[in-house]
Amino acid sequence: MGKDARIKRNLISSLVYQVVLISLGFLLPRLYLENFGSEVNGILSTIKQVFTYLVLLEAGVGLATTQALYKRIGENDYKSASEVLAATHAYYLKTGFVYAAIVLGLAAVYAYLIPSSINSHELFFIVLLNAVPALFSYFVQAKYRILMEVDGRKYVINHSETVLQIASNVAKILVLVLTDSLILIQLVYCIIAMMQLLFLYVYAKRRYRWLNLKATPDFTAISQKNSVLVHQVSGMVFNNTDVILISTLCDFKAASIYAIYNIFFAQVQNFITSVVSSFTFALGQMFHVDREKFDRLFSAYETVYIMGTFLIYTLMGVFLMPIIRIYTSGINDAEYLNPLLMFLFVVMNLLANAKLPVSGVIEYAGEFAKTRTHAIWEMVINLTVSVAAILCFGICGAIFGTVAALFYRTVVTVSYANKTVLGRSRMCTYKIMLANAAVFAVTMAVFFVDTFRNVSFGKLILFGVVHSLWITGLYLAVNFMINKTAFQTLLEYYRGKQQI
Repeated sequence: MGKDARIKRNLISSLVYQVVLISLGFLLPRLYLENFGSEVNGILSTIKQVFTYLVLLEAGVGLATTQALYKRIGENDYKSASEVLAATHAYYLKTGFVYAAIVLGLAAVYAYLIPSSINSHELFFIVLLNAVPALFSYFVQAKYRILMEVDGRKYVINHSETVLQIASNVAKILVLVLTDSLILIQLVYCIIAMMQLLFLYVYAKRRYRWLNLKATPDFTAISQKNSVLVHQVSGMVFNNTDVILISTLCDFKAASIYAIYNIFFAQVQNFITSVVSSFTFALGQMFHVDREKFDRLFSAYETVYIMGTFLIYTLMGVFLMPIIRIYTSGINDAEYLNPLLMFLFVVMNLLANAKLPVSGVIEYAGEFAKTRTHAIWEMVINLTVSVAAILCFGICGAIFGTVAALFYRTVVTVSYANKTVLGRSRMCTYKIMLANAAVFAVTMAVFFVDTFRNVSFGKLILFGVVHSLWITGLYLAVNFMINKTAFQTLLEYYRGKQQI
């Protein structure tokens, strides 16, 4: 199957998966709020974020392996690819035991040392059941998943994730309605998740018969794993620190408020990431195999990506507040409507997404060691400003810190990627960002985040359709004026005049 066909399959499967994820992803948190209250929802959200941090044990080697495989898979160098994955396999085996020990420690701390309304023994087993699929991934499946993504087989992963989401959410809802047992809810998900991971393992073993994990491990190929880990830690701090700091410095109800807003923005971010990951494998291979073609296609991708994310988050800023009002109606143990928090979430996600295309270039080039100081300073700024701001401003302070860190990281990333890796002016990226920021500012001047706060759902849909049309048109017009070539390039690929 050619790359174009794999990209199409990846894209279609990503869209289906995200539709299912978004459709089901909002139901369970609402049921948790209704059945257990904001405190329990805050506790479960905090535990989820803590477990996300544990992924750091494999994050460095995972991304280092991905970068090392782009060139080898692009050139069909299967012997060398086996050596890289043999090294990755050895690392996963070693860190898997460390992961298991940390999980036991976390289960004991959250169950028996931190006060909560959940029974201590019950909470202990909930934490353990959270960890079982990740442990299986460490020891058995993770290396195959990396290979499938680099090879452009993300559609297989997406299909299995779609089935997992449907089956696990239906099962969780049935258990929640029938028993109200948190342990049984987590056990059902654990069993279904293990079945999904087992399917991916069997598929990869049959698909990549050339893979020899007994080959001589090429540890040099993933030698940048420690530098990559610094970048991944920085990303984890950005994505997951806020809710932990809020639960620690404020309370679990405040963490629940943050988590509800984050559900909506995280679902959208997952959608964007899923769509982009449909073709990033091709860009990564192209960077090493055909640099001239990469530069032309990247310019188009950067323009459309930044425009698309600005458009999406602008519409969220205008129309999301009334949806949260409807979503949290009847939940009176915490104040969920906060216009400033909404605006800060929008700004945070705009900054985070605007730099992702140039961040990808740094990953393709493997420039992890030379840019790790950027990641370290981002973490320092994020944590120090967030802690101080939370103490002064409460829940909104967490995002003040993240926005400050993102502003710094955006500036240094745009500069390094353009000047050092791409060999072009940094204004190539800045002009796209500034043009879209201007459209965002105009839209926010017309509609702030709470303009439609109290309208009915029917009127909200009507207003959404009408105003989305002119906002979309304005974004398209402005971006076409600043980079007409990008749209021409994409049109050529759409018509089949160019092949990836």
